[in-house]
Amino acid sequence: MAELSHLQIRNPKDDETPIEAGTQIFASLLPSFVPLWRRWLIHPKTYAFEIYLISQTLYFYVTTPSQSETLISSLVSSSFPTSTVKKTGDPMDIVLKSKRLSVGEVALNSYSYFPTKTYFDFKDVDPLSALLGFLSKQPAHLKFCVQIAVTPAYFAWADAAVSAAKHLTYDETADKYGQNPQKLLIMKKASFQGGKAAIRLLVGSTTNEVDPYPYLTNLAGTFGSFSLGEGNQYVYKKRVFFKDALINRMKARKISYFERQQQILNAQELATLWHPPGYLLAGIKNMAWGKTLLGEPPENLPVVPGHPQGDQSQPGHPEGVDIKQDINFFAKTEFKNKETIFGIKTEDRRKHVYIIGKTGVGKSTLIANMAIDDIRKDRGVGIIDPHGDLSETILDYIPKRRMNDVVYLEPFDTERPFSLNVLEIKNKQQKDLVASGIVSIFYKLYKDSWGPRLEYILRNVILTLLESPGATLVDILGLLSNADYRKKVVRELTDPVLKDFWEKEYAKMPDRLKAEAISPIQNKVGQFVTSKMIRNIIGRTKSSIDLEQIMNEGKILILNLSQGKLGEDNTALLGAMLITQIQLAAMNRSFIKEADRKDFFLYVDEFQNFATQSFIKILSEARKYRLSLTLANQYIEQLDEEVTRAIFGNVGTLMSFVVGARDAYVLTREYAEIYTENDLVSLGKFEAVLKLSIDGMTSAPFPATTLPLPALKNDNKDKIIKLSKEKYGRKA
Repeated sequence: MAELSHLQIRNPKDDETPIEAGTQIFASLLPSFVPLWRRWLIHPKTYAFEIYLISQTLYFYVTTPSQSETLISSLVSSSFPTSTVKKTGDPMDIVLKSKRLSVGEVALNSYSYFPTKTYFDFKDVDPLSALLGFLSKQPAHLKFCVQIAVTPAYFAWADAAVSAAKHLTYDETADKYGQNPQKLLIMKKASFQGGKAAIRLLVGSTTNEVDPYPYLTNLAGTFGSFSLGEGNQYVYKKRVFFKDALINRMKARKISYFERQQQILNAQELATLWHPPGYLLAGIKNMAWGKTLLGEPPENLPVVPGHPQGDQSQPGHPEGVDIKQDINFFAKTEFKNKETIFGIKTEDRRKHVYIIGKTGVGKSTLIANMAIDDIRKDRGVGIIDPHGDLSETILDYIPKRRMNDVVYLEPFDTERPFSLNVLEIKNKQQKDLVASGIVSIFYKLYKDSWGPRLEYILRNVILTLLESPGATLVDILGLLSNADYRKKVVRELTDPVLKDFWEKEYAKMPDRLKAEAISPIQNKVGQFVTSKMIRNIIGRTKSSIDLEQIMNEGKILILNLSQGKLGEDNTALLGAMLITQIQLAAMNRSFIKEADRKDFFLYVDEFQNFATQSFIKILSEARKYRLSLTLANQYIEQLDEEVTRAIFGNVGTLMSFVVGARDAYVLTREYAEIYTENDLVSLGKFEAVLKLSIDGMTSAPFPATTLPLPALKNDNKDKIIKLSKEKYGRKA
């Protein structure tokens, strides 16, 4: 049996391409005829144009010899430019698995040179409406296949038709011979390319209780809509014998020499019986429609090596670097029926990636895919996960060779918690930066009750504790309310400004005014300090994790901040603190030569929870320190205006899944109005529009579909968690 390719054709619901465009497909495949003596040398090909109902969904297919796959794809895409062609398995196998089968044929009732109805005979209605309308209403236990198999005719059928049209006919009433009254019809059919055609019907029932035969005859009855009174009609031919032989020919997509020898259909008739659905069939339910969102990916799209569009020597790619190793592959895009897996280069990731979209549309899957790709390529990765599901997913994909690289942190683990002292700094020049970062964290959490006096006192408190070795955030309360502790700390201060604040300003404040000034700080900081779970993390003088080492050695940092276990405020506090510490660790790379700085890829899901003012500085400066951010959230209004401006002003790659109307309004302008607001609010799950940074330049927007998670998992999750807690956890 010749190797076959099964091509699923999908067309957008709003496509207005005329049906007559399908004529070109058949005209290109069918020569005038191939005489019998030449068939031994040429072996003309047979093509099967099919319509299926499987699982109550309608599909259009073309099955072709594999060597003609490119030809068919080109013909379909040139005739119906908005359609997509996808190679799949054989859909007939699904029908043939049914418990009961009925098979039959539809054939012409008269000489083949008489035409049937074509699309020109149907006004403002699609010729397939009756057939598809019937199929769309069938129950789930039935499966249908309509197959139109075509191959070149073995005789000069057009010449025979012209000859028949010229025959004189005897008019008994006039008692004389005259022109054939059907001459125009016959000549019209003969003016188009055509070929031998066999129309076969197959119905399967998944239950023994239902006989598929009545459904087969009803399906055949829908072909009555193509009957032409003065021309030809389709009639059902019941198959009494050799049913299995017919099914085998359907499966093989073959027409035997003796089968329907004289049954010729021209390109118009064939296009009437099979054409990709469009706007005239929009009312038909259960149709497998194609995408309406089309676009052209850039010519220099980073693609999988070995793909027809891929090239190891792509312009702008670093010389001597393996392109596959340098690219993070995360999505696929379709253009002119070429499905292309693509990704983003390491250099372009340093300009950061911003992902926006409603919940449940594929953002976390995208982040997981990108992180897994990084992990498998031995890159340094950080994941801040406010839900916990993303962390669990990624742990399933960490290979054995990288188990020792994992730093897995669970703040809600009260038996062996990790410790993070944000006041423990290596570079004394970063004191002001640390203080600003901590103040901005508390400002984000409590901005509705914030004031200048509160910020002034809190900043001085933090700067003071930064001068005191071994101090932690827990000591904020003691410094404000414990006079003995405060005297001890102030005595050791070397900064005259801080010393004056405590001795000349704070100490001389009346008790009532002092209480009013510090009570908001006590309330806000006390909320965390009184929590044993948080105190176990931020109250230890020595951090159990070294973020600078994690980044420089390319380790895997996973912070599971499950809000359901921590609470919203605790999640925001710890996440923002860790991000601030990562920023400081990145800036310490200024002492390392740029060529020696290892790339570190930080993923922050639902980052609005942690988006302090520090983010603005990170977005603008992190690139030179090789800290690459991938940020995701649900909608723009979750972010402060300044953070929003920083994102759209600094991010190199913008990717949007389905969004709400307000975000669509903003994004259409980001996409230069190439896509409408309706386009952006109508995307399907895992579908996105993006502007991709390629070789330092942002591309024009184009659509893509994100990849599913890898099939191959590693069963190392429990071992990794245990190992990580032993290394980085401390007994409570």
